[in-house]
Amino acid sequence: MRSAYDQSQCQQVLQVCNNPQGMLNQHNCFLEYDIPIFNKIPNTKKFQTKPKENIFEHKIGKDIVSINDSNQTPLYCINWLKRKYGRDDFYQLKKQYEKLLQIQPELNIDYQIEKDLKRTLLAENKVNEIRNILLAYSVFDPSIGYIQGMNYIVSVLYSHAKQEWIGFWLFVLLIQQMGIRDVFQMSQNSLNKYSKILDFYIFRYQYQLYLNLREKKVQTQLYLQQWILSLLLQQIPFEYSQMYLDGLFNNGLSYFYTVAVSLIKMFEQAIIEGEQIEILMILTQKQNALLNWAFILSIDWDIQKQDIKAIDESFEIEKNIFQISRLQPYQSAQLPHFIQFIKQ
Repeated sequence: MRSAYDQSQCQQVLQVCNNPQGMLNQHNCFLEYDIPIFNKIPNTKKFQTKPKENIFEHKIGKDIVSINDSNQTPLYCINWLKRKYGRDDFYQLKKQYEKLLQIQPELNIDYQIEKDLKRTLLAENKVNEIRNILLAYSVFDPSIGYIQGMNYIVSVLYSHAKQEWIGFWLFVLLIQQMGIRDVFQMSQNSLNKYSKILDFYIFRYQYQLYLNLREKKVQTQLYLQQWILSLLLQQIPFEYSQMYLDGLFNNGLSYFYTVAVSLIKMFEQAIIEGEQIEILMILTQKQNALLNWAFILSIDWDIQKQDIKAIDESFEIEKNIFQISRLQPYQSAQLPHFIQFIKQ
């Protein structure tokens, strides 16, 4: 199979896979965007889990934003937004977004956003709008700012919402719903947490593939990093993104893991027949339209939302461990299996 790939590209990726840190630089053809180095958070630094400022403090009564303009936002986007906000909130949300745009972002964030937008497929004709949303979020949540991968998420959300302020608040809501701010805060321990959880579900539902990936030293972090920073929206063709986003807004991170396990299953033959580098290149390719996405997005692996929440809350970021004592009180069919898995 190696003859199907450029040898020089494989050599570059091989050097990365053999690197104990497992990170790639901007010259790598494998992830196609710069990946910052993940660092262990010092014990002295308190880990922030919420933005510093509240979204808004009050209802605004009769002032309601009209969304029926020339760029009409689809009803399904409004329904996503209404998972947290009422229509009475829309006027205030729009005004707060406009205020965020007036605040100067931190140094070099605009430069990084500009560079990444050139590699974002859906940003071709909407660069200004997507740039504005990303800049506004860097101001809204300065402890995160801007991280590569956000450009893919925002470009898809804006392409659905068709209005900046709605795309922005959908992005805020999605990050909150997924509960992944810690990985955007550049913690190696957080990446280890998400990788361990995915390892467990692959072990649970695709045991032979789990053994195959381990035997070929395909480290989960090397592909999951890209998957989670873009919430898989870099891999999923746009025409299937509405179905996928419905799952994320309804079920959060549990649906992300469901689709991730399905993807591993779809690449079963390549994993069995391929070598380490080839497998990693396949798992991180963008916009794979050849896959049966309608089928992939409909598979149910019984990954429960409450289980993911319990596992996440049991993780101690500074110690980089799951506290078993926090998991034992939960009544769940899967959590005892997870406890046994992390004991191995």
